[in-house]
Amino acid sequence: MITCPSCQSQNVKRNGHIHNGKQNHLCKDCGRQFVLHPTHKLISEKEKALINKLLLERISLAGIARAVEVSELWLQSYISELYASCPEDLCADLPDQAAMEAHLEDKFDKYIYEIGALKKTLHRLSLQVHGKILRHLNKI
Repeated sequence: MITCPSCQSQNVKRNGHIHNGKQNHLCKDCGRQFVLHPTHKLISEKEKALINKLLLERISLAGIARAVEVSELWLQSYISELYASCPEDLCADLPDQAAMEAHLEDKFDKYIYEIGALKKTLHRLSLQVHGKILRHLNKI
């Protein structure tokens, strides 16, 4: 006789089939759905550590799923759990707004000075080239 794994009731009926064709059952007392001999694979901590290493190597999710032999759906849910467990600020020490603006202003002033120097050099070079062209045209 079939018994419910939750409430141990024998008041169970058939309830269609799951995605791989196995018979699904429904407990009429507690409403739990179950399969008699599930083939649910538990992912060990060793496999999770390997997945973490592969994620750091920036391997595609499909590649990790194939290498570790887990479903892509499970892998995506595992990554979502990892993401949710991270602190929101990722423990980063960000400078305040004033310090960031001062740094950017210093960089901006430096680059403006360099651009000005480049413009002067280009102008001087173009005058030299222009002079050479005029001298060459005068000879013709």
